[in-house]
Amino acid sequence: MDIKLYLNPFVFLLIKDGEIVVWDYKNHNQYELEEEYVKRLIRISKGVTVKNVTKIDQDLINAELISTKPYILQKWEWDELSKIYHIGTQDIDGGVLLEDDKWVNWYLELCDEIKEEFNNKHIEYNGKEIKLPKPKFEILESRSMWDVEKSRMTTRSFNGLPITIEELSTILFSSFGLIHGDWKELTDMGFQQTGCRKSSPSGGALHPVEAYIFVMNVKGVSSGTYHYNIAKHCLTLINKQISYSDLKEMLCGQFFMEGCALGIFLVAHYDKVWKKYSHSRSYKDVYLDAGHLSQTCLLNATAYNFRTWISAWFNDTKVSHYLKISGIDVAPLFFIALGHGDKKIIPQKLENILKNKK
Repeated sequence: MDIKLYLNPFVFLLIKDGEIVVWDYKNHNQYELEEEYVKRLIRISKGVTVKNVTKIDQDLINAELISTKPYILQKWEWDELSKIYHIGTQDIDGGVLLEDDKWVNWYLELCDEIKEEFNNKHIEYNGKEIKLPKPKFEILESRSMWDVEKSRMTTRSFNGLPITIEELSTILFSSFGLIHGDWKELTDMGFQQTGCRKSSPSGGALHPVEAYIFVMNVKGVSSGTYHYNIAKHCLTLINKQISYSDLKEMLCGQFFMEGCALGIFLVAHYDKVWKKYSHSRSYKDVYLDAGHLSQTCLLNATAYNFRTWISAWFNDTKVSHYLKISGIDVAPLFFIALGHGDKKIIPQKLENILKNKK
């Protein structure tokens, strides 16, 4: 009886340090392969029917790299790279369910293992610092959450009018700052405070996402690019030069930020996560952190009746070069623009272009 062999669709080959590794990303298995096994996988990928299973075939079956039964494929319309990450970061715990006390012991052991090398200091840069005034919360306190939520919308029409340094100070502190102070609940129980609390949640309270500020038109602050230092509540100058044309180039031609008073790139410092959560699944958490922060910032800006626009489409290399970061271990994730303007989804420039096309 003929036997048809099927290649596991959830594998890829990795060439590293002179070795060929096959990575079964669905089942979280990796194998170093000899050349004859690689050639056999390639042949099976083209479709193979055999009379008898060879030793190589049986080894590949035992490793679940091939099968004599067809695989069930699920719908996926993005590319292979996204599929590998999406599936490869699922079900990583091996299905083990621990009792409560054992789970706590396991977690404490993990923390004890990493405590010597774990360092979650606040990010600081050397450079000219601009001290921000003390935040004022009267406007934030005067509006209900529901009122702000109903008012929030993405707009694309800024008019170039400035905001004040006092407004900037309050929005940065309420969105990204240490609004809770020390984590007394932990220190009172004798725990080391490795995380911090902000107005947005973060995986493990690590807060790896930092705010880099593009000051376009703020009274009391020179135009330029800054890092928001949460420990000192100040701005540290990174780059003196910035223009709307610079931003437009970084944002792949999107001109919707033109006239904004302020731009904010949310930037991930991945090393703050790697030392505690080493599995690639935690990469998802960093993007979730950026989402939480952006929403908090948008709501705070809306409370001031500022207009806001957001985008995840930009040229990573150009942004990283401008911010003087690597783009790898420190990388941009998201952009926020805010300022005064019209509550319009379609700006006048876009409206004119569309009219001319008719």
